[in-house]
Amino acid sequence: MIPSATARLILETARIEKVVADFLALRRSGANLTALCPFHHEKTPSFSVSPVRNTFKCFGCGKGGNAAKFLMEHEGYSFPEALRWLARKYNIEIQYTTSTPEQLAAHQTEESLFILNDFALQFFQSNLPGTGLEYLKSRGFTEATIQNFALGFAPDSWDGLTKAATKAGFKLEYLQKLGLTTSSGKDFFRNRVIFPIHNLSGKVVAFAGRILQQNTNSPKYLNSPESDIYHKSQTLYGIHLAKRAIRQQNECLLVEGYTDLIALHQAGIENAVASAGTALTTEQLLLIRRFTPNLHILYDGDPAGISATLRGLDLALELDLNVRITPLPHPEDPDSFLRKVGIAAFTRFINTQAKDFIAFKASILLTDAGNNPVKKANAVHAIVDSIARVPDPVKRSFFVKDCAVLVGLKEDVLAEETNKILQALAKKGNSPFGVGDKPDSARVNSPLGAGGVERQLVRFLLEYGSETFDAKENITVAEHILGNIEDILEYFEDPICQCICRESIELVLAKQPVTAQYFIAHEDLAVSGFSADLLHQSTIEPDPIWERTNYFSGNNPDETGYLGGIAKTICHLKLKVISQHCEQNLQRMKDIAPDDEQAMTRLLKVHEKLNRMRVELAKSLGLVKI
Repeated sequence: MIPSATARLILETARIEKVVADFLALRRSGANLTALCPFHHEKTPSFSVSPVRNTFKCFGCGKGGNAAKFLMEHEGYSFPEALRWLARKYNIEIQYTTSTPEQLAAHQTEESLFILNDFALQFFQSNLPGTGLEYLKSRGFTEATIQNFALGFAPDSWDGLTKAATKAGFKLEYLQKLGLTTSSGKDFFRNRVIFPIHNLSGKVVAFAGRILQQNTNSPKYLNSPESDIYHKSQTLYGIHLAKRAIRQQNECLLVEGYTDLIALHQAGIENAVASAGTALTTEQLLLIRRFTPNLHILYDGDPAGISATLRGLDLALELDLNVRITPLPHPEDPDSFLRKVGIAAFTRFINTQAKDFIAFKASILLTDAGNNPVKKANAVHAIVDSIARVPDPVKRSFFVKDCAVLVGLKEDVLAEETNKILQALAKKGNSPFGVGDKPDSARVNSPLGAGGVERQLVRFLLEYGSETFDAKENITVAEHILGNIEDILEYFEDPICQCICRESIELVLAKQPVTAQYFIAHEDLAVSGFSADLLHQSTIEPDPIWERTNYFSGNNPDETGYLGGIAKTICHLKLKVISQHCEQNLQRMKDIAPDDEQAMTRLLKVHEKLNRMRVELAKSLGLVKI
């Protein structure tokens, strides 16, 4: 376990702009830096990096936080993995401590699955010499390539892995959960070459097994079923090895099969990933979009390969990916074609024969249509349907122009058809305009709404807590705020606001400053993310009940400056709590027995006192006329 003090040192040392710049192209925008968000599709940059606050925030999808949180979102790291990455970058030594039983239990299931997969990987690799290794070498794969992709072999045994794993102490339940063992207690993979499937951070999440000799009774490939750590639609084979090359070359080459991908990497074409026999999904394309907007699809030239390409085409266009397609000569696949012509001729072919999606789709559909006018019309409609899914109107215009030339129709006819489809998509809620710019999830997870007054106060606490409130009394702003709300802190509605205030009290008692950096670098990611989101908000809305007041937002200071805003916010919180007490006291008065005059008198006195306090606070806020 990484000690809390070390985690804080790492997070406070790490510079968010330096970390993000390792993955995204940042542009200066005033005091901040901006980029297209890597977590959702957008045309206008809404991803902001604040060097001053040492945080990132996307105002489109709502993701935000510190450097560790960025790595967790972008690279798929766990929190400890992100800390270790940052520690290496900034040469910070980590002295590990033993985890408590509670901490171990919290991560036990997921970690157990990863550990079990690692055990299975070692088992498969240990059984590779012999039949499995001979097969891989017959395919032209070198020892270095075999090691790089951690290839292995499942022996022709009913329960070799199952027995070895259970003997090593692994639960049969977990073996079955990962699909390594069947419900009848037999090995799932037998007499197959094994291709480990890694997630973005390089952890083994699943396996694929290829049969050595094809027969009618067994499928060519078997794949692990989905599990708690493996989701097929979100995984691309080889992405952990390809991501750096994809960034550097600003293009992702997409192939279909495992051996296709391995052959390309062995030939030095390392910016390649594989869909591994599955239809392309939005999640897979978004994963590619994190690293580049340029996608080069390289599928087999047979009907099945072409069909797979067309299926994924519209999804890629909707995400504003720049798509090129190179169909290979039938019956070649990337692996066989590369071995046949060599790396130089292969590279030259895929670059010179690459087509944009319009030319590719038109060549396929119009060839199939021949001279049949009905089929030709259907082909044109299919092409225009794809054009309409391109979010960028400028790109759409150029595609319409190119399409008109290809199909021999007037440009205005195709433009009119494109507009019809756009209108139909808009009615269905699938319009490409502004796709992903402001998803509903950002509004749902926004730190506005209920508890807004509490959030405004915490924002003041984070931004100005270490500044001096009274020089004579040597009181900081944090001491002033916390001293005034300590008696109402238990009534806070927002648990994170309450947590930050209580921890701030501990900092004050320990003579430590209350700063934004402290909470942004907090080891609790909920606190860290909340703090980053709060400080990135341009305004904090008050609760609806206070909207009619002259509420100070903290962003347009009046003549009293931020101290006046703090005073008003504290008054609002106290008024809210007292109003709640008034309502509760009224309910008690309603519930009291009619003949209990003594209790009624006591409650009336309480109510009178609460009302006086409420009126005084309301007057100070301008809620009532004096």
